[in-house]
Amino acid sequence: MLPHCLLLILTIVYHFTQYLVKKDYSFLDFVDRLFSNPKQLSLECFRVHDYWMRSNDIPRDEGYLRLNGWICAALCCGVKGIDIRFMNKDVPTLPTLLFTCQSLVTLKLNIRVRGNMNVPSNTCLPNLKTLHFACSIFQEGYSVLMLISNCHVLETLEFTYCEFGNISKLNIHNLSLKRLVLDFGEMHVHSQIGFNGIEIDTPNLVYFKYVDTMVEGYTISDMKSLERADIEITLLDSVDYERATNLIKGICNIQSLCLAIEDCSGTLFPMPLDPVLAFNNLIELEFCNYYSKNWQGTWIVEYLHCMPNLETLTLYMVSTSEGFRSLPTTVPLCLLFRIKEIEIKHFEGEGHMFEMISYFLKHASVLEKLVILLIDPVENEESTIIEELLSLPKKSKKCKIVTP
Repeated sequence: MLPHCLLLILTIVYHFTQYLVKKDYSFLDFVDRLFSNPKQLSLECFRVHDYWMRSNDIPRDEGYLRLNGWICAALCCGVKGIDIRFMNKDVPTLPTLLFTCQSLVTLKLNIRVRGNMNVPSNTCLPNLKTLHFACSIFQEGYSVLMLISNCHVLETLEFTYCEFGNISKLNIHNLSLKRLVLDFGEMHVHSQIGFNGIEIDTPNLVYFKYVDTMVEGYTISDMKSLERADIEITLLDSVDYERATNLIKGICNIQSLCLAIEDCSGTLFPMPLDPVLAFNNLIELEFCNYYSKNWQGTWIVEYLHCMPNLETLTLYMVSTSEGFRSLPTTVPLCLLFRIKEIEIKHFEGEGHMFEMISYFLKHASVLEKLVILLIDPVENEESTIIEELLSLPKKSKKCKIVTP
């Protein structure tokens, strides 16, 4: 039996294989000998990276055959955590044993498998709590969705830049799941992601992150346990407005929301907000907008009417005058009685932004702090902007204006 200290080293050593001297196989031979009798080993975690193989001119098939041998040996040891990061774009198929190992608690795969990621049908990982896939292609998408449903203690699931074949909907069904990340970036624009609808049935979910352009339909079960969501969406045309509304309606129970919208369609911000988007439990809102031809300030203030209990508001907005609409005369209840802190992360001193900040200060009766981050102003302009901000009338006597 190996000493305990050596077992700890094996948990982290593969992060450092990139520093191997070229053509120095001594460490690789050591690992081969180590795994020669896997039943005598006891591993908690095995992490492996293919950098050493690429940087030492090792033939591809030979190198991955060796790595797969190590992976199988680690699985036979009863390893609890596997983290595989293969950066080549044409990696041979991974061992099927990865998806049948009963001891696994954590499985993280950042790989680009040659052709397909083989996930056996009707497989079950009874102890798996964390499952991450990145840059993976599933020619039979149904098989990996079945795997998720059959992991009865799964708590964390992440898909990043993955593609799914032979499915029309990405159906995530798991009763134990607490954290879900679906990050597809701009894959709908640049590749075949493989589905046009998303169904999520995870009643115990606590955290949800979604990054993508809009798909045709969303079906989201009642998420009574959901506390926080990070939503980053891109609207490409006019029909995406309704799709975005359907997505956001499914997470209305949350307490904390980060919402980032890239409105390439130019349809969202000029329109009045849909009144069905009510966030009665929301306490924290961070709104980000990276590109828009239209002024978002009026939309944001109208949005506050849907959040009667909001206490913290953070805004990162592109300043533009196109599509300008006057701020509403009816003041949101949260601004009158609830909001204690506001942060403006992108402020260039434009008139519309000044008007919105003045609106906040005029009506926020319990506001304690207003933080404004200026964007690279000229020194003399900065002092003028700060002076003008400090001179704005404030309804709250406790409010401090901070310009770090």
